[in-house]
Amino acid sequence: MATLGYLEVLDPKGRVSQRFPVQSLPLTLGRAYTNHVILDDPFVCPEHLTIGYDENGRLQARDVGTVNGLREIAGGQPVPSLLLASGTEFQIGHTHLRYCETAHAVAPTEVDRARMMRWFTSPAVALASGFVLLGVILVNSFFGSYERLNIARSLSEALMTFSMVLVWAGLWALVSRIVLNRFHYGQHFVLACAAIIVSLMVSTAAEWIEFIVPTSQALWVTAIVGSGLILGALVYGHLGLASSMWLRSRLWAGLAVSIAVIGLGVMADYDNRSSFSTVMEYSAILKPIAPAWLPATTMDRFIDSTHHLKKELDALARKARTSQP
Repeated sequence: MATLGYLEVLDPKGRVSQRFPVQSLPLTLGRAYTNHVILDDPFVCPEHLTIGYDENGRLQARDVGTVNGLREIAGGQPVPSLLLASGTEFQIGHTHLRYCETAHAVAPTEVDRARMMRWFTSPAVALASGFVLLGVILVNSFFGSYERLNIARSLSEALMTFSMVLVWAGLWALVSRIVLNRFHYGQHFVLACAAIIVSLMVSTAAEWIEFIVPTSQALWVTAIVGSGLILGALVYGHLGLASSMWLRSRLWAGLAVSIAVIGLGVMADYDNRSSFSTVMEYSAILKPIAPAWLPATTMDRFIDSTHHLKKELDALARKARTSQP
């Protein structure tokens, strides 16, 4: 007998959890074993729904006088009957159903990214990522410090960061094991190494930008906005390996983390700036660059631009002398 269509049971996320072929009509649905489609739902009556043709030959779902009735998914209002077309969704009890004809269009075939990303799961990639991370941290420590080179301290700082990455990846791997029954430790470790490397590269670039253009506030933007975006992207990547969340849900989770980190950073920065301090605010780091590459000004122009500061200092000095006994 030819199949007329399929009756699908949908989970809360709209994914198909069960599929029943419709081979003859009328079709009955309910909890009783006498039905064609048996639903394990305590809010569904033993005989709940009948699917058949109405007097005009249209396919129709009809409630047989039940406790909780038949509901349209869109409005959620109880209805005595509902015309069914291919793709029509409805609800009985707490069960979401959808009717699809055999000619119903399906979603496009997804690309098998497991083969494309096979290199990402290789242990060699994780090992190489660890060595690259250690090298980047050591190079950043060497060129980012103006003090005497201390190999022991540089190595200890690099190993401390490396250990934190190992623990971070281990925690996410534990979540993967609990949720998906797979560790994915190497992938989590590669993601964490990539986030640290990108963060160091962005921070170094920001230091150079602020050194060349002091008014750009590049370090402030990197420390607050950049760190929030990188951490949000890292959480998004970890969730893709440690859960079965949909793409949109992972995006929202990463965005929430970014907004939270940026918000906390802005509040902390505002609190620090609002408190009085005698320390001059200068966060830029001197760089070994040729003087000809830097924007310069003449001495006369510099003195003219600071003339108002001299007036303010003189006024403060006179006020101090007059206030002394």
